[in-house]
Amino acid sequence: HNPVNGGTRLSPWLAFGCISARHVVHAARDYERRHGKSSSTGKGSGKMGSTGARLHTELNFRDFLRFSTLSWGTKLFKIGGPFEVSGLEWSYDQGLFARWRAGETGYPFVDAGMRELAATGYISHLHRQCCAAFLVRDLRLDWRMGAEHFESCLLDHTPDANWGNWAYRILQRPGLVHTRARYPVEEHLTTVECVAWPIVHDATLEHTLRWVPELRSLPRDLVREPWRLATEPQKRIKVKPFKDSPLWFCAANRVNWDYEYFWLSGHAWTVRPAKSRRAEGPGGRLPCGYPLPVVPALNMEVDMDALPVNHGWGDTDEHERPHIWGTPGSAEKDARSVSSRGIAISNKAATLRDRAFQRGAQKQRVDKRRRPASEYYCAHTRAVGA
Repeated sequence: HNPVNGGTRLSPWLAFGCISARHVVHAARDYERRHGKSSSTGKGSGKMGSTGARLHTELNFRDFLRFSTLSWGTKLFKIGGPFEVSGLEWSYDQGLFARWRAGETGYPFVDAGMRELAATGYISHLHRQCCAAFLVRDLRLDWRMGAEHFESCLLDHTPDANWGNWAYRILQRPGLVHTRARYPVEEHLTTVECVAWPIVHDATLEHTLRWVPELRSLPRDLVREPWRLATEPQKRIKVKPFKDSPLWFCAANRVNWDYEYFWLSGHAWTVRPAKSRRAEGPGGRLPCGYPLPVVPALNMEVDMDALPVNHGWGDTDEHERPHIWGTPGSAEKDARSVSSRGIAISNKAATLRDRAFQRGAQKQRVDKRRRPASEYYCAHTRAVGA
């Protein structure tokens, strides 16, 4: 029921050759023939197919990286990566690097992944991407520092999978370098997945609270956005991505928005230190001991009635969360034991999800136009005459 905990955990055995990818795929297909197909992604079978089909796709990508490293050679370990990216200014701030390694960034989803990695040698696929992108896109640290740290911790490390994913998925492509220079985003978080993914991928914060226990005394809305204790909304901006957007590191988020994030409005709020309420503790930390974000945060607008998963959101007063609306969920409720009202909400979410997938698939076939979707960035461009 929780995608963050939904991996097979077979990666160490695959990495050391104890089991073959072909054997895993055959076993998954045999299971689905006997027990039926299912989807564990929370996104429906229309987008990704069954769990077995998704597993097959991910193992294919694993082989893609293995063969690609043969072509990339030593470029894989150079700062420009296999695509020879240039024009980026890299930082080597050891203080920021230490906070990232220790899971002290002020973003609970990122910190939970980094703390689990340090303690167990394992980190989920979702956390690997999100934590890595945060280091590169927001902390602006040399991506190789992150790759080396992962190499030192991972039980399932192989150079092609670890370094290949950092270079292929996380390091910006040349087009993104130029876009970032045109649309500076230093005023707030750019790896928007840090605040969007836990909404559906850790929807009751089961994983986050396991690894960030200092937040357990807070309502779940504030566990995901603890900075709200010390900040207030400042400005509403559009975050719906466009082609080569500096927001959203994952390319799929930029081209599949219509059925990937139909439960988001496409807007978020920048924040500033609160004037009327100062819940900040000593040393840049909240009273519970959790740190404030190392880069300015965003409050994502969320329609709870459209969420395709059972969730625990909406447990703070409505006037304190104008960016979150709809029917509150329940952290104690799961897919096997929901009330009749909960079933209606779940069915509504499934219907919205399926309709969104159909609209998105149709749009990709007929509409190839690319429009800048951010009023804020477009206004900035006009102001500087870009």
